[in-house]
Amino acid sequence: MAQCAFLLGGRLNAHEGELRAGVQALSLAADPVNREILLATSNRVLEMGGRSYTVSNEGHEALFVSATIERWLARAPDGPIEYGTALAKRAVAALVEGWSAAVVHALAREPMTAPELDTAIDGLDRRRLHRHLTAMRGIGMVEALGDGDGTLYDMTDWLHFGIAPLIASARLERNRSLEGANPVDGFDVEAGFRMALAVSELPEELSGTCHLRLNLDEDREDRHSGVTAEIERGKVVSARPGFDGKVDASAAGTLDSWLDTVIDPGVKAVRTGGDAWLTDALVGAIHQALFAPPGD
Repeated sequence: MAQCAFLLGGRLNAHEGELRAGVQALSLAADPVNREILLATSNRVLEMGGRSYTVSNEGHEALFVSATIERWLARAPDGPIEYGTALAKRAVAALVEGWSAAVVHALAREPMTAPELDTAIDGLDRRRLHRHLTAMRGIGMVEALGDGDGTLYDMTDWLHFGIAPLIASARLERNRSLEGANPVDGFDVEAGFRMALAVSELPEELSGTCHLRLNLDEDREDRHSGVTAEIERGKVVSARPGFDGKVDASAAGTLDSWLDTVIDPGVKAVRTGGDAWLTDALVGAIHQALFAPPGD
């Protein structure tokens, strides 16, 4: 089997001062002023200064990102957070800053102590690491077990669900080619799959292993990032980076294919092989957890 060319675990890199994939569009979509302008003109032509304005396709997608943020805020562990409030801005800031600093990526692998996080992430000093952990813990994205250097930090389900607005924003950045936005990398792919799988509900009868492959280099079919998911009786027991060993099924596609399929499973742009029930259940469960309308 081919190895994961972009990521096999390894040390993470903090993008302090830079924006990881999804962050720029998410920050713009989270601004209530931007949303109100788009909503006000979404179904009509706005005349201003002798010119006519309508909402572009990208503008409608920005409204989708805003709706995804709003749905995520409604899942907050201490009760729904109203979109556009100071608390909402604090939550979005903790998410995007923790994502850009790779703290989210590290915790997506496993619970870690502060010294372990310090070792796992390049380019992030202890002071800034503590600031990120404090912000995420204070808003309910991270829980701490123990005390001192032995304190173990773990993601809450709410932080796992935070991958939804980041996925939606990454697609908007791809479609709009926002200046200054960084491309999705292998670390993002690994963290994204792990976070999504952690909150995906699968049939209890389902067991097996599946490669979830994402090709970040469309010119090279042998260059994939992703994870190998192991499911036992409907529970994801592991999601390890890379593609070693024999598996029961596989799902593979380009970045655009995965983004479109996870957000709208009717697209079905991801190629699958092996146990069709396993792949369909996994891809469908990710969509259901992150993007299905409430009540579906």
